[in-house]
Amino acid sequence: MKFWKIIIFCFLIATTICLIGVFVLQTTSIIGTVDSDMRNLPYGIAVGFNLYLAVGTLPILLNLNERIRAKPVWSALSFFLLPFVFILFSLLLMWDEPWPGVLFCFPYLSILYFSFIRFRQTLATNKV
Repeated sequence: MKFWKIIIFCFLIATTICLIGVFVLQTTSIIGTVDSDMRNLPYGIAVGFNLYLAVGTLPILLNLNERIRAKPVWSALSFFLLPFVFILFSLLLMWDEPWPGVLFCFPYLSILYFSFIRFRQTLATNKV
């Protein structure tokens, strides 16, 4: 159950951070200055991109297996491999302007990184 909490927690916090960032950029007229139907599109992209990364984090459930959980390399791969592959594909698709993809994935990856560090620390304290 704690792995589902990690996935949901990362998704909710990263989505909130991205939505706040899009709101700040729109209020300062850096993005979305044209008054059209597409003005709110960055909000949908922020939520969609974080949902995309949350689906990519599902291999975190492999840590339920003791062999994967015991080895830090396998555990790290289950946390980060598929999100990094998704981000690489997204950056290749946005080759002319890769910064929006990087900015949308940074909050999710940073929260996932801190969750991984905390997970490894709790494993280390439980084994001692």
